[in-house]
Amino acid sequence: EARAYFQARTGVNRAVMLLATLSPDNVLAAAIAGEDGDAAYGVRVESENGKVDVNLVSEDVLLEILKRGGLPDEETESVRDAILDWKDPDDTPRPRGAEAPEYAQLQEPVAPRNGKIQSVEELSFVKGVTKEFFRVFLSRVFTVHGNSPKVNFLRAPEIVLRSLPGISAEAAARIVAGRAEEPQISAADLSAMVGEGMLTAQGLALISGPASSNVYTITATGRAGGDVTHVVRCLVEVSGSGRKSVKMLGWLDKAPLEEAR
Repeated sequence: EARAYFQARTGVNRAVMLLATLSPDNVLAAAIAGEDGDAAYGVRVESENGKVDVNLVSEDVLLEILKRGGLPDEETESVRDAILDWKDPDDTPRPRGAEAPEYAQLQEPVAPRNGKIQSVEELSFVKGVTKEFFRVFLSRVFTVHGNSPKVNFLRAPEIVLRSLPGISAEAAARIVAGRAEEPQISAADLSAMVGEGMLTAQGLALISGPASSNVYTITATGRAGGDVTHVVRCLVEVSGSGRKSVKMLGWLDKAPLEEAR
């Protein structure tokens, strides 16, 4: 396990070095991998503008995303309301939400943000959000660095595209496959590419084409001895020109194995 973990760490370091020295497009398109005997690593770098900005998403779209994330119907409105209460400025709970008094009664009390969410990790403290749901879905779909209510479909992971209302699972898979073959594809070409009925006007309204971003998620998978796997995920901000500065914004030491590359 330790060897796999340090392989993943090596992968993160390699990705950080590439982000500091190459253009973002080159890094995002690169196959980042390495081997050392029976140990190896593989890395995926994703732009945060390919995720849903939790501070800018509408109430209705948020509800649909939670449904597509696998929450039971009876829980989706409660979690939606609780997320909205967490970030709104007042202390009045929505019908199924929660505000400061309820969080103060917890065994480990927390205070809602009552303002713009500063990190996706805050969602793990929201009423009704389980550690597992945060780990395997919310942390992979949402961001606080999107800067737009729309998602850049050229950079969005398939799990993000599948979560958006108006985009079927098959359409999401076809978008991911199509952009690999045609990197310059535009949003206007998507309907024809994915096929009739799999991408609605609502889905098209939630996605956009190329957009700049300086915040990236690095997911590194380390393997050792055949079956041992460890996944590390971190969030970095890139700034400057020439040899750029890369600042670590967040680190998850044990990411879901579903994210293994």
